[in-house]
Amino acid sequence: MGKNIINLLKTPVFVYTFGLFFLVYKSSKCFWFFDPFIFLCFLGGYCLINFILIWIQKKMGLYKYGVSWIIFVWILVLFPDQVFFIAGLFLSPSFIRIRYLLIYVLILYLLGYIFKKWIVNKHISSLNYFLNIFVFILMAVVLQSGIQNYLKEIKHKKYLQKKEFSSLKVKDNNDVIWILLDEYTSPASLKSQFNFKTSLVDSLNNKGFFVFNDLHSRSDVTVLSINSLFNLDDSIPSSNHSYAADYLNKSIWVKNLKKNGYEFVSSDFLNVGGNPKLLNLSLFPDNYSEILLNRTLITSMRLTVFSDKKELYDYYNQQAIMKFYRDIHVKRSGPSFIWTHLLIPHTPFYRDAHGKLNAHPIEVFDVASSKEIAKQYTDYLSYANTVVLKMLNGIPDWKNKTIIISGDHGARMLIPENDPRRKKTFCAIYYPGMDKQKISKIKYMQQIPFYLH
Repeated sequence: MGKNIINLLKTPVFVYTFGLFFLVYKSSKCFWFFDPFIFLCFLGGYCLINFILIWIQKKMGLYKYGVSWIIFVWILVLFPDQVFFIAGLFLSPSFIRIRYLLIYVLILYLLGYIFKKWIVNKHISSLNYFLNIFVFILMAVVLQSGIQNYLKEIKHKKYLQKKEFSSLKVKDNNDVIWILLDEYTSPASLKSQFNFKTSLVDSLNNKGFFVFNDLHSRSDVTVLSINSLFNLDDSIPSSNHSYAADYLNKSIWVKNLKKNGYEFVSSDFLNVGGNPKLLNLSLFPDNYSEILLNRTLITSMRLTVFSDKKELYDYYNQQAIMKFYRDIHVKRSGPSFIWTHLLIPHTPFYRDAHGKLNAHPIEVFDVASSKEIAKQYTDYLSYANTVVLKMLNGIPDWKNKTIIISGDHGARMLIPENDPRRKKTFCAIYYPGMDKQKISKIKYMQQIPFYLH
């Protein structure tokens, strides 16, 4: 029995078990979403592709050189971020982004040449044994980690279910409108990071808003920040983005609002409180298929090569703005909460201060100068000011409603990862009869739901 297992491990079983490892790795991200049917379909498709590739290799008389090259192909397809990271240690990031397909071709060609030139049968057998064992070890490690996260999140879920809240009613059952500008940092951070003063502060102050100078956010990641908000200042960090997306979809605050007679209307690329996405940008996976494909070359190609929208985030923003104007004019039988999430001034910086499309919008920070990053960010932020003030002025009778205009976290560019300004966000609040002294006591934007009465 043991000898048979050793002989099996000397064959290229890893070509197939690597796919199983990938599925276990992805499934461990959030076991709540696990779907055995999709799991088996992906595994079957993966094995079929490998079988066809090996069959072609045999027909071409190249099987004697081994099949390890197939693993390198799958690594490039299934783990492109990790490949880019490693390549970035040796190559310029701009070179990787612009010519990544050429890099793939060169790497595969060189690996194939080395295998053909130097690897003999006995070495291939030893290599097969090593790779098979290595893949099984990786599978055990990620499975253990996934189970630990799963048990942790079960406790987290029970904590949220048992959590009791008070003072969640909105003053006079006013309509609530919340416009979130993604990555709009605090006025204090704008001054220290970019030496820039936003005109939005004075504009909103003149309209009677209370504008925070340096409000904190619980996280510098969008889904974690918004999840904490809609689960009423949930300060327990989720194990990963997928668990947070699931909590957000089952939002405690939305349930509470509906219990108090509110209609919740959402325009977001996230599922908030059970509401469908306005547009699926595949940023934070919240179902099993998305978890499997997230951050793979397959999804990247779908969003870039096969998408008919060149500036996808900008298209999303324009759709969200148009939907906002429709939503605010709908006659409703009871109070409403209208939530609109704009990816402005979040990268890519698609527009200038006047709203015109940038010819070369910055998408990643390591391929541009700090001066150009600061200019494009503040220009895009100025465009956000124009957009949000127009949205505000378009709200019928807005002075009798509760209005919140905020970011979700700070500007994460040009500062270290541990810089506290990454969690400093813009926020302005208005409602009739507001006690500004009481509002000023808010430390985190996620605490706002407790101060609207």
